[in-house]
Amino acid sequence: MTSIPPTRTTTRGGTPAATPGAPGVRALIWFVVRQHRTTAWIALALFLALAGSLVWLHGAMGDFIDTHQLLAACDDVECAGPSGKVADFRSSYGDYLHYTGLLLEFLPALLAAFVAGPMVARELESGTYKVAWSQSVSPMRWFAAKLALPAVVVLAGVSVLAALYTWCWRVVGDREGGDVLLPGQPWHQSFNALGPAPVVLALAGVAIGALVGLLLKRTLRAMIVALLATGAVAAVTGALRQYLVTPVTTMSADMPGLLGNRTWWFERGMVGPSGGHIVEPDCGVGVSPAQCLVDRGASGWYVDSHPYTHLWPMQWVQAGGVTVLAVLLAAGALWWMRRTHS
Repeated sequence: MTSIPPTRTTTRGGTPAATPGAPGVRALIWFVVRQHRTTAWIALALFLALAGSLVWLHGAMGDFIDTHQLLAACDDVECAGPSGKVADFRSSYGDYLHYTGLLLEFLPALLAAFVAGPMVARELESGTYKVAWSQSVSPMRWFAAKLALPAVVVLAGVSVLAALYTWCWRVVGDREGGDVLLPGQPWHQSFNALGPAPVVLALAGVAIGALVGLLLKRTLRAMIVALLATGAVAAVTGALRQYLVTPVTTMSADMPGLLGNRTWWFERGMVGPSGGHIVEPDCGVGVSPAQCLVDRGASGWYVDSHPYTHLWPMQWVQAGGVTVLAVLLAAGALWWMRRTHS
């Protein structure tokens, strides 16, 4: 069993000397690091490998696109690149970018499961927390160290990965035709892998994991619940995303399309006789859009959308809301710890 090193002071002669009392914050953090040092080394190796590969990917994608002038051959519907180079780009670089984005999107749930299970619930389930508590460490300081260390690591590490991924994604996503060149990578589908979104969701995952592990005290059960809870937070933010910024409503006499121009077209329908919106009306088989307007007594079509310029305002609005949620969850975990173990 690992013991916590005592807090040390310095004598007049400069010689360090142990002092009685509770270990300091640095000693507690070092204790937590030593407990999970194998996981920490693995995580560091994966972080360096992923960060390095993203730096390489940025240069490789940009060179390939510019050399073969891929975006010049893309319109609002398809890319007619030279001699299969579009397919080569998608298979060589697009898939890698796509799966890296998925990793960033799933990372908050994985972090929540790790904090809930191995970091908190396993110690409470096995009783090893008593080692720390028996060495003049208060339960609150022990739990604060358990919560603070992954929060700091996540804030630093995920911020770097999210910045590098966004840097790579913008090679394609910032350009006209990029959403067609990589059809699975438009900004609204990659939202939770871009900018601050994965960072704040990862912090929320840490807070969820700490609270769930503290409440359930069973490793496997806590990991499963933390995974599901973090997934639920991501699902709710996705469902609310279209309301984060006021959408642009476009009216037209003809039925509008929903493709191209890096715009997120999320709702289409008719303007009814009373001015209300009829979302995607069922016109029946073989009925033209013009006839459908007449049958419904509608005055025209509308489409609600978010242009590409809404990406970053929506990112920061979501980041603010999720940050508040993370703070509330962390405060709830600390309150519960104080209430049950003070």
